[in-house]
Amino acid sequence: MGHLSKVTQAKRLAEVTECCNEVEVVFSKSGITTQWNPSFGSILDLAEAQGLNPDFSCRSGICHTCVCDLKEGEVDYSPEPLETPSPGMVLICCSKPKTDIVVEI
Repeated sequence: MGHLSKVTQAKRLAEVTECCNEVEVVFSKSGITTQWNPSFGSILDLAEAQGLNPDFSCRSGICHTCVCDLKEGEVDYSPEPLETPSPGMVLICCSKPKTDIVVEI
């Protein structure tokens, strides 16, 4: 049996926005590098727009289903999760990149 790919059609496209600083997001497992677009509500939304299907459930930082390794960079949470993940981990459903980031998705 072959490995099932989690890459599908994009769920939605980014909106064009004026942005003063470009933040790079790397999804390391998938080999996808893209620019952060502030029209997305979270890193999860950006991943889905790239055709990725990471695990998630609540989309509000409660269940921790979406927790991923954060290899590099910093994120901001909005809303703040019920419980902050361990260092080196990120809840992609309620976070946005603060700096260039590398996430293991």
